[in-house]
Amino acid sequence: MKTIGRVLCATLALLGMHAFSGTFDVRDFGARGDGKSADSAAIQKAIDAAAKVRGTVFFPPGIYLCHGLRVPSHVCLSADPVWAYRGENGGAVLELDSADAPALIDVTDTCGVRIRGLLLSGARFRDGGQVHGILLNNDRRYSKEENILTVEDCKITKFSGHGIYLRRTWLFVIRRNLLMSNGGCGMRVSGCDGFVSDNQFTSNGGDGFSYENGCSTVMFTANRVEWNHGVGLNICEGDTWNVTGNSFDRNWGAAIRAERINTAAITGNVFRRCGRDVAASESAGLVLLDSQGPTVTGNAFVAGHDDGGTGDDTPHVGAIIGKLADSVISGNVMHRGYMKMPFVDRGGHGPGVVIKDNPGSAME
Repeated sequence: MKTIGRVLCATLALLGMHAFSGTFDVRDFGARGDGKSADSAAIQKAIDAAAKVRGTVFFPPGIYLCHGLRVPSHVCLSADPVWAYRGENGGAVLELDSADAPALIDVTDTCGVRIRGLLLSGARFRDGGQVHGILLNNDRRYSKEENILTVEDCKITKFSGHGIYLRRTWLFVIRRNLLMSNGGCGMRVSGCDGFVSDNQFTSNGGDGFSYENGCSTVMFTANRVEWNHGVGLNICEGDTWNVTGNSFDRNWGAAIRAERINTAAITGNVFRRCGRDVAASESAGLVLLDSQGPTVTGNAFVAGHDDGGTGDDTPHVGAIIGKLADSVISGNVMHRGYMKMPFVDRGGHGPGVVIKDNPGSAME
C-alpha cells in the first residue's frame, strides 16, 4: 500500500496537484509569473486540470500576463491577498496582455466558481476596447441552477470596461474587494439574489455599482462608494433591496439613484458631498422616483467640497423624489446636508406616502 501511495503522489505531482489536496499550482503547468512571459495557456491548463476534480488553482506571487481565461464550474482561483490600495505590485497579479478577449476572467454559464485574493489589472489596455475584469455573460437566458459566483479579497482595477460585469446572474457574493479606476462601472449587474458587502468602489469612470435590465433581492451592506464619475449606487426596475450601513462620498452623481423599484429599505447610510457634477440636473444625495414600497430612514446627509478645499460645495439638494406610493421618508438628518434645499418634490404621488421629521440645514 505504501508503494501505491508513493506512486500516486508522484503522479499527482507530475500533474501539478498537491497530493490529496486538490490544489494545482500554475507554475507546475509552465506559468512563469515574471511579467514578461505570456502565461494564458499554462494557466488555462491548470484551470482545466482543476475542473476535473473540482479543485483549486493557486497563484504564487508574481505578475502573470494573460487574457480570456475560461473558468468552468466548481473551480476556485486563489492567491494570498497582499495587494495594497496604491500600486500594482503585490501578491499574485493577473495582468491583461491582450484586448482580443471580452474579459480577463470569463465565468459565463458556470456554477460554484470562487475567485479570491488576486489582483486583476487591465492597465496595459485601459484606454481601448471594452474588456472587463470578470465577466458572466448569460446573454440569452439564466443558468439552470444558481451561479453562486463568489469574488472576495480581490483588487480589480484599470479595465476599459467594468471591473465585474454579471449578466443574468442568479446568486452572487461579492465581498472585501477593491474595484477601482475602471473605465466603466466598478460593478454592473442584471439578475437577483446578491450579497455585496465590505467592498470599496472608487474612482470608476461610470457608476460605483449599477444595474442592467433590473436587479432584485440584493443586500448592499457596509460598502464604501466614493469618487465615481457616475452615480454611487444606481438601481432600477428591481425589488426587495436592503441598502444598509454604507458610506457614499463625492460621487459625480447622487449617492443613490433608484427608479421603478418596489419594496426596498434604505437605512443607516451616510451621503457625503455627492452630486459633485453641478452641471447635472440631479445634484442630490438621493434620487427616488416612480417607486412603490421604499423605506428611507435613519440616513445622514452632508454637503462639502473636494479634499483640500477645492471644487464646488454639493449637493444642491438633499433628496429628489417623485411618483411614490406606500412609501416612508422619515427620521433622516440633513445637518449642513445641502446647498439650496432639502427636497425637490416632483409630485405625482399615489396613496400612502409619508414624508416627515427630516431635520436639516443648508451649508453656508
